[in-house]
Amino acid sequence: MNSPRQEVPDVDAPFGGAAVGTALGPATFTVSAAANERYWSAAGVDHAVLRSGALYPPIAANLTILLFQTVVPRAMIQTEQRLVCHRRGEAGTELTVRGAVVERYEKRGREYAVVEAVVALPDGEPLWTSTATFIEPDATKEATS
Repeated sequence: MNSPRQEVPDVDAPFGGAAVGTALGPATFTVSAAANERYWSAAGVDHAVLRSGALYPPIAANLTILLFQTVVPRAMIQTEQRLVCHRRGEAGTELTVRGAVVERYEKRGREYAVVEAVVALPDGEPLWTSTATFIEPDATKEATS
C-alpha cells in the first residue's frame, strides 16, 4: 500500500480531527488471486465469476476502512455500508482508492463520520463506490468533551 502524506492527526479529537471535506488518498492496493479467493470462500460463495478471476466486490468495504485509517489514529467500528458496483475488476489489478469525509453528525451521544471512497482501475475508471459510516468505540460526546 502506498499511503498519502497526511497532516499529523489530532489523536484527542474524534476521527483524528477529520472534518467534512477532508480528502483521503490516493492509496493503492493490489488484491492477489489468492487473497481474492479467500474473500469469496469466507463468504461461502462459489460462483463462476470467481473461477474466472473477478474481484469480490465487498472488498471495497475493507479498502474504505484502510483509506480512512490513513488519517484516523484509533480503532473504528463500521456501522453502515453501501456499495455501488460500476464494472468488473480482475484479481491482481492495481486499485487506487480516493475519498473524502462527506458527513459528520452526532447521534445518541456518539460522533459519526461518513466516508465516500471510489475504488478505481488503472485506467482511472471507477470499479466501486463505497459509502461507509463509522464510530469510534468508547468515544461518547461526554468522554471527548
